[in-house]
Amino acid sequence: MEVVAQVLPAIQTPLVNKFYQAHKARGKATRQDQSWVLKATDIVAACRVQCVSGEYFLSTVLVAPEYRGKGFARKLLTAVLASQPRSLYTFAYCHLSAFYQGLGFIVIDPVTLPQELAEKYHCYVAQGRQILAMQYINPDQNRLCCE
Repeated sequence: MEVVAQVLPAIQTPLVNKFYQAHKARGKATRQDQSWVLKATDIVAACRVQCVSGEYFLSTVLVAPEYRGKGFARKLLTAVLASQPRSLYTFAYCHLSAFYQGLGFIVIDPVTLPQELAEKYHCYVAQGRQILAMQYINPDQNRLCCE
């Protein structure tokens, strides 16, 4: 199956939310988010890049159950990471930390998070979510700033 990673136009945000709702995801995309999808005929994977207090935050990464374990999350996130001009934070479930580290994310101390992200992190932990604060620093970030 040929799938293509793309950012949906803001007007198509409801399509991402329909995908999330169908698979009982916790998050909901807004028109201000970058809503990334992998599509063949239908959406098979999606995620959001939000701007939180001037920082990029990756959230609501979801692959439809019938497509899991086939490299779709890696394909989607590789496209997302290649497009980000700055560092990107995420809160990864502990059992997925090796996957995210394989993409170039590093585990960071939650005390180093920007304030609004730190508040989100602590709220999620208080809800019982087993998560790690992680950050991806684009290897071309310094070059982009200095060219």
